[in-house]
Amino acid sequence: MLPKVTSHLFLHTSRAVALVQNQSGTLRNVLQHQSSGSTTSTAPWTTGPGSSWGGAGTGAGPGGAKFNAGSKFYTGYTGAGRAVTQANASAGQDLIKDDDKEDVSTSAVKSRQSSSHHSRPLARRHSFTLPSGPRDPAQETSTGVLHSVQLHLRARHTFAPSAEHEQQNRRQPSPPQPSLTADDSSQSSFAISVEEAFATKNIPRLAQLIVELTDRDHDVQKSLRSIDARARRRRLGAQTSSLIDEAAAEEADSKGKDSLLAEDNFRSAMSIFDAACITSESDSGNPQKRSALAFRFPVNVYHALLRSCAYYACTDAALRVYSHLEARVRQFPTHGPETSTPFYPSTTAIYYLLSTYVNANDFVGATEVFNEFKDLCARKEIANLEPSSNVRVWNKMIEAYFRAGQPAGALRLLETMMDAESSDKTQGEKVLVPSPASSTFTTIINGFCSQIPNDPIDSGTAPTPSPQPDVATALSWFNRLLLQPNPSIKPYDPSSEPTRPDQKAWTVMLEMLSQAVSTDKSRIQDLNRLFGVLVECAAKDSLVVMPTLRSMVLSTNVRFLEQATDSEDKDLVHASLAFLVHHLSSDKDRRSSLLETQALLASVYPQFVRFGMAEKAWELAKGLVAQELSVIEESLKKDEKAEAKISGQLLNKVIPLALEAIFSSSSETSAPSETLQVMRYAVRIGVKPTSATAPYFLHAFILSPIEIQRDLTQQDYEFLLSCALALPVNPSNNELPQGCAYQSLTALLKIFDDAGIASHVQAVPKKLALAIMTALQESLDAHQLAEFFRTVGPVFQRFKRPPPPPAPATESPASRAPVIVDSEISHYIDEWYPSNRSLTVHDGYARLQEAISAPSPRYPHPTTLGRLINGLGRARDVPALQSVYDTAQQVIFSPHISANPPWQSQAWFQIEDQMIVAYAHAGDMERAYMHRDRISAAGGVPSPDAYGSLIECVRDTTDDTSNAMALFTECQMRGTKPNVYLYNTIISKLAKARKADFALDLFEQMKTTTSLRPSSITYGAVIAACARVGDTQAAERLFEEMAGQPNFKPRIPPYNTMMQMYTHTKPDRGRVLHYYDLMLKAGIKPSAHTYKLLIDAYGTIEPIDIEAAEETFKKVESSAETSLQSTHWAALINAYGCVLKDLDKAISVFDSIASHPSARRNPLNPIPDAVTYESLINVFVIHKRMDHVRTYLAKLQASGVHMTAYIANLLIKGYSTAGDIEEARRVFESLADPPSGVAAPNNHVPHNPASTSSVSSTGPSYREPSTWEAMFRAELGNGHRDRAVALLDRLRERQFPHAVYQRIRGIMGDDDSVTPWAQSPSSQSL
Repeated sequence: MLPKVTSHLFLHTSRAVALVQNQSGTLRNVLQHQSSGSTTSTAPWTTGPGSSWGGAGTGAGPGGAKFNAGSKFYTGYTGAGRAVTQANASAGQDLIKDDDKEDVSTSAVKSRQSSSHHSRPLARRHSFTLPSGPRDPAQETSTGVLHSVQLHLRARHTFAPSAEHEQQNRRQPSPPQPSLTADDSSQSSFAISVEEAFATKNIPRLAQLIVELTDRDHDVQKSLRSIDARARRRRLGAQTSSLIDEAAAEEADSKGKDSLLAEDNFRSAMSIFDAACITSESDSGNPQKRSALAFRFPVNVYHALLRSCAYYACTDAALRVYSHLEARVRQFPTHGPETSTPFYPSTTAIYYLLSTYVNANDFVGATEVFNEFKDLCARKEIANLEPSSNVRVWNKMIEAYFRAGQPAGALRLLETMMDAESSDKTQGEKVLVPSPASSTFTTIINGFCSQIPNDPIDSGTAPTPSPQPDVATALSWFNRLLLQPNPSIKPYDPSSEPTRPDQKAWTVMLEMLSQAVSTDKSRIQDLNRLFGVLVECAAKDSLVVMPTLRSMVLSTNVRFLEQATDSEDKDLVHASLAFLVHHLSSDKDRRSSLLETQALLASVYPQFVRFGMAEKAWELAKGLVAQELSVIEESLKKDEKAEAKISGQLLNKVIPLALEAIFSSSSETSAPSETLQVMRYAVRIGVKPTSATAPYFLHAFILSPIEIQRDLTQQDYEFLLSCALALPVNPSNNELPQGCAYQSLTALLKIFDDAGIASHVQAVPKKLALAIMTALQESLDAHQLAEFFRTVGPVFQRFKRPPPPPAPATESPASRAPVIVDSEISHYIDEWYPSNRSLTVHDGYARLQEAISAPSPRYPHPTTLGRLINGLGRARDVPALQSVYDTAQQVIFSPHISANPPWQSQAWFQIEDQMIVAYAHAGDMERAYMHRDRISAAGGVPSPDAYGSLIECVRDTTDDTSNAMALFTECQMRGTKPNVYLYNTIISKLAKARKADFALDLFEQMKTTTSLRPSSITYGAVIAACARVGDTQAAERLFEEMAGQPNFKPRIPPYNTMMQMYTHTKPDRGRVLHYYDLMLKAGIKPSAHTYKLLIDAYGTIEPIDIEAAEETFKKVESSAETSLQSTHWAALINAYGCVLKDLDKAISVFDSIASHPSARRNPLNPIPDAVTYESLINVFVIHKRMDHVRTYLAKLQASGVHMTAYIANLLIKGYSTAGDIEEARRVFESLADPPSGVAAPNNHVPHNPASTSSVSSTGPSYREPSTWEAMFRAELGNGHRDRAVALLDRLRERQFPHAVYQRIRGIMGDDDSVTPWAQSPSSQSL
């Protein structure tokens, strides 16, 4: 029979506790500090009266040793100490073995305290002894457990909290809630699991449920603490996120906190535990004796419950759990020989019980627990009494004294610990009382920084006011610790000698000083001094200068400067500004803190101007940009893809402030010159003008002498025209700074004409000219335009829009037959869409032609025509899609649709949008852009599908990624809301360009700022981005996240991506095989590329397993589903020739290809092909056997294989290494250059082996950027630096992307030294 758990199990009796110590004096008086002592001194601890510790000479100092950390502290703690990397004054590391780092401090709201009850003293625990005799079966029932447990089981994603519970304090178990609804399958499933566990007396299952709930509760509490910490630092000015703004971050944290607080895992766990306490079963050794199920729970269950009790400061629940745990000391030894070993409560249980009372501000109860702990230690009746766990309990009691407003008691306890190693102590006493650890001193500092008095008992006395944090005393202790010779290592290892502050102590102290600056401006000196010490000693003390701490300190300085006055705070102000200059300019981690630094500098820039340091601030801004450029150039020199991107955000924020400072502090004659210098810098860096900066640049240009106006560069003139476009064509006075000389775009063009710079106007790019034309046409009427073009030279006529061509006769509505739109025809044509096994888009097109060619023609709806256009474009049938477009124009301008203008407008935009998609997929990007421009000119915005198609189809250029990013930026600027397809395409482009940071940013943007759910394709793209740059942790995390999505559909690309990462980027055969097994378990058939990766994994990763590589090759060879491809042969050749260094075997494998059946499967693309020839030539180059090359090059030409740039690269490297630089040059010059801005064609074999190749073996081979790099290295390696520089000039003339040019230029090095050929690992796969 099962017992019924009643709701009274969670009724809580509050405890009120009095202040034991009177707080009438300040804490400094309690410690008897001398008023003349410097609170910021870092003098030695024996400095005497000048010390803020109150020490004098070698004595204890005023007040005695119990209240003073004077010379006694010094003389006993000067030797070598142990080190600490981190400490937590509240809890630090967990005592539960399976989770060794946690904090059991309350994190969200305080526990409920009832003022209607007097404090209940913590009696000896045997007063809570549970009955151990046989239970009365009559008291047990067969129903009720499920019902009672259901009242509390409300785990996240399973049980939503009821409205009643939402109104109660979430930190305290509340009365039962209404039963769960029967139609909730997830609730029923969990509840049935609990019911079955009780019905079968399945103790392991019940224990597992409790542990899972408390572990989830532990995760919730950690998340809540993180949210609270971010909120606290946000209040102090720290930047907590670099991806989204602070308002969005705060809103996300608020929603996340509400969601976490809605969970009720602790009450659920306690419900199961309480039910287990009153459910009994017979003992196996004595059937007549019954004991509660809870008595048989593992000890870790009790520890987990007590941990949650501590989180919620729930003393009643903690007493219930501990009483059951303590009862096992008396109950279990009688249950048989298997439990004859004495059972004692552990230090872990005591620590969590003590933490519960400390978090509940129950000082009396905490004292009782601590005293009992000492009694148990003295009687040797406690388990796991290790020095570190002992220290944790003592630290927690020190915290209790501080929270009770009794710092003197905390210092007495510290003195007791300090005396633990004295010679007059017995060994037993030394074991019972631990020496202080570094975390102990962190607890002391934290206590002074955050004193929390306890609530008074209900004794009729008035409560004592809360003492303010004693920053001076905390700082004094901290300064003393800084003087210690040794860093900290382990926070809870007792030591007879102190160490320098640990990570936790630094965090506490800096946060407190940041907060104190708002009330005491002089604390800015202490804050900046300590932060400088932290930066200096971080490396040697194994500390981390966390970005949030850095941001907090710098932001505190900004707030101080905003409130400071020049007259009163002059010295502090200049010191603070100097501190900001130093730390903003000395940060070398540009990639991680760039956005934060930009925001800080932009916010503090006005203060530099206000206090007369504008020039210094501008130099600082330029220095930050220069550092960013150096980071990029350095990465290019290392032959890495640059992950950083030059950002104009900083200068866009700073330039207006700098320009204002110039005009406010410079003379009328010097201001234009200085402004133009700023403009030239902006042009050189590539910063775009904004409406805030444009007026200043235009003003300076207009007021400059004509000689200066004529002396600018082409880029300068284009920048000035862009400035004009950033403003209205005819701006009002309110849209310009006061006194600005700029009037309008037409006036600027007239100044250009008067200055005689027509040749520069003629050279303006077509895109900029079109923008100027559009601006003029949209802002001026016909008369104004005619007058303007009459007054300027002929070169300016390029900004005049040509008249539209006359409409063809077919466009005349009078000549057309009546257009009848038929819904049935629309459905009939649409049958091919979106997929049909028997119909294609061409069948739909045929049906359209049939319908409109009938004697009584019928036309489909515009939507149907749009789908046809889309499909025909993807099929690359341009004539057919143009025919459908013409038909669509007839339908749109028919009387039937023209009678409904909104419908007509919508249909027109829809057809134009589909034309963008169609032409993009058909490969005609020029026409796609033409239809985009038509939409823009009509005041519309292309759809996300249109932009996605443009981005997806940007290819065959020298910088596909930049073009794709420009399109995505344009899409956002125009207000197009991205959809999943658009995100997928741009992330895929970034992934292929190894721009993982940008891809991850967009991925997080998609998840956090939109309602879109990433698809398997999205995850595959962002995983590929991480894999390409070797970020294994992010790739694995994202893969697991993808597999856990409810909409996850297994696809082969992510699995192959993970395998490729662990094959080529971060070689690890175990992980390759792991993802291969996952692929098979997901029911995915391996592809040809999968098997190629397996051959590489076996053949290139140590230890080499060439037999397994051969077996994989044979598996593909005999497979009926996967064809043997050239990549498989190349992988095998690479393994033998490059890794195993077996030249003869590599040649033998290659020679066997021609006679193998796979060579003739595709007569149009036979193998060996370019890929296999490339692999063999690479073997020759590595073995320095160029004598073999000529033979196989002759075979390549004879077999009709097209020479690729990648084969040429190897030839250049091989010949130059062999000293035949002339032959290397001949190979290089035999290649052609593709048209400017177009990617080199025909260097890659088709992805589909069944496809045909139209490339002639005698056709030209085109250079890739890597070909230029190979020749550049060859010239340098042979000592021909002048020829290498000439190659750079040719490269610049070819207008390659800046990153390509910089990467190749960086090979030369700053000292003109060069390593011409980086040693590729022998395991490198082709």
